[in-house]
Amino acid sequence: MAFWRRRDKAIGRGDVITPEGLPVAKAGEVFDDLAALGAYATAHGIRIVDPGVPLSNYTDTAAAADVWRTQPSVRKVVDYIARALATIPWHVYERVSDTDRRRVTDHPLARLLAAPGPSLTASRLWHQVIVDWLIYDRWCVQVLPNADTASGWELRRKPARRFHILADDDDQPEALYLVSSSGPARTVPLAGYLFDHGYATSGADGTSPMDTLRQILAEQSESVAYRRQVWKNGAQVSAVIERPADAPEWSKTAKARFTESFNRFVGKGGAAGGTPILEDGMRLVPVTAFSPRDTLDIEGRRLTDAEVASSYHIPPELVGARDGTYSSIDAFRQMLYTHSVGPDITMLQDVLNAMLVPIVAGAGSNLYVEAYVEAKLRGSFMEQAAVLQSAVGAPYMLRSEARSKLNLPQVEGTDQLVTPLNVLIGGLASPRDTAPKALPGPGRPPRPVRAKAARPEELGTFEAERDALTESLSGWAARQAEQLLDQAGAKADGPPDFYSLWAASSPERQAQLAALIQAHGLRLAQVGAWAVLDDYNPDADGWDPAVMEAWLAAAAASHAEQYEQAGYTAALAAVGDPDGWQAGLRKTMASWVTAATLRAVTAATEARSFGGHDAAGASGLTYKVWNTGSSPRSTHARLDGDRVPLDDVFGNGLRWPGDAAGSVAETAGCNCRLTYEREE
Repeated sequence: MAFWRRRDKAIGRGDVITPEGLPVAKAGEVFDDLAALGAYATAHGIRIVDPGVPLSNYTDTAAAADVWRTQPSVRKVVDYIARALATIPWHVYERVSDTDRRRVTDHPLARLLAAPGPSLTASRLWHQVIVDWLIYDRWCVQVLPNADTASGWELRRKPARRFHILADDDDQPEALYLVSSSGPARTVPLAGYLFDHGYATSGADGTSPMDTLRQILAEQSESVAYRRQVWKNGAQVSAVIERPADAPEWSKTAKARFTESFNRFVGKGGAAGGTPILEDGMRLVPVTAFSPRDTLDIEGRRLTDAEVASSYHIPPELVGARDGTYSSIDAFRQMLYTHSVGPDITMLQDVLNAMLVPIVAGAGSNLYVEAYVEAKLRGSFMEQAAVLQSAVGAPYMLRSEARSKLNLPQVEGTDQLVTPLNVLIGGLASPRDTAPKALPGPGRPPRPVRAKAARPEELGTFEAERDALTESLSGWAARQAEQLLDQAGAKADGPPDFYSLWAASSPERQAQLAALIQAHGLRLAQVGAWAVLDDYNPDADGWDPAVMEAWLAAAAASHAEQYEQAGYTAALAAVGDPDGWQAGLRKTMASWVTAATLRAVTAATEARSFGGHDAAGASGLTYKVWNTGSSPRSTHARLDGDRVPLDDVFGNGLRWPGDAAGSVAETAGCNCRLTYEREE
């Protein structure tokens, strides 16, 4: 590239840039106005940068590439995002009607997205494209016919260093400016290219995030340079040898002999690590003016990692820039493909649908491309099995398929789907169920109410918050029991069909209960958390109550399911007595309401324990101690004072009092609690 400038400022309103190989202006030539400049440029085929666009916008490639190459924080975060996005599969669907979609796998568009070019995988192509996007704030891919591919097309990336997006006066893209190493640069139409760019104050080339991060990254570079110099110049000096002032004067031979002898004990000498023998009252004195600890800048590095991650809207915990608990990391992972990179996925998807689909499938096609984000959010096999079985309402795997999962040989007669006799279509959801939890009732169940985070002064004591949960849960249970009794008594000709009676309102009732427990659970968890934070981390550094919400929601749903299950089982048994079902049902419902008090105590203990455990992890505490409550079980009494690592379990198999992972016999009504310690 060649550039021309006037003596006092850039030519015209911008700078002039020309393709390599074209004629150049004479040295020192000055143009009086833009008209003269334009005439010269037209006559010699010189491209003039869009008015008002700084020349630096067209020379950012080297600086951005250098940051990617030399800055670990940028590379760590950018590569994390690029790998996460590049491995999301792209699915092609046909829009049959407003209510009907069909996945397409045999169309050239689907084949192209699966295999974008010869010897090029889809994940590698999109990784390179997304790195371009994150580093330069622009990316471009050319769509080319290729008879050697299964799709008949090829996607070829245009590196960000070799193209610019030309814009009109309204900053709307109107052409691409491509730079080639084999010939002069050229301007080409937008047709046949996929591209996108971020915001720029002028033009359509985007604004590299490296410009925004430049000062922070410069500080990190200076820190690295300083540390290197310290280690080079002084870090190896940890001790000196002192010789008494009244010691006899050394001869040259004696001094050389001692130096040679001492050198065998340092570095890679033959006696390295041994103990040297000093002469004439000499002393080996440690030097404390400099400590190797002074050169450690782990906190500085983590701060830079956190700043870069935040600038790309990624939780720092995901790239190791900040410590997190298991629950917080799991919550952030779920958020990654929604709040963090969800907008990026949408923008990529929009480009493919607006630019690629018309090229390959033709204008007006009813095909569209969608990112299969669910592939990144899959749970474990056990979680998937539970969800799928509840979704289909019956067993869904063949015995032969199950055997293949365990790498067992096929057995004749295992290719048929087995449905247990206690599973009816429209009835129980699976052979593990004894209550119709999956049956839809009339109307839509209410959405759980999300409780707000509270400041410490807004929270009551644990006893007050526990009593509030008990009162709410007992009152709710009493209303539900009264409603069920009214519905059951409406049939005067005999015992009611309690299966249908309970199923009609079970989903709504369970959703209401989960929302109630979750709302109180967040407050109780914060009570437990602040009991730890007040002692060890008053500023709550590294802790956020929001990270507990996902776990508390799951715990609330589990409590609601267990409570609903217990009520249904007891009521069904009471209705089964044809002679006294009314009295038996009333007694059962009364016991169900009473059980709400025990359920509230268990849920409150669990929420407080979890909150304290989460805050302890965020505060750097390393041990937890079991403290037995009043009237403890024998298994809990034996645990009083037991101390285990923070991530370990106690002798009864629980992580904390009320741990839902334990049995009801170990958790129901438990009022024990934990205290925490930091390893010295």
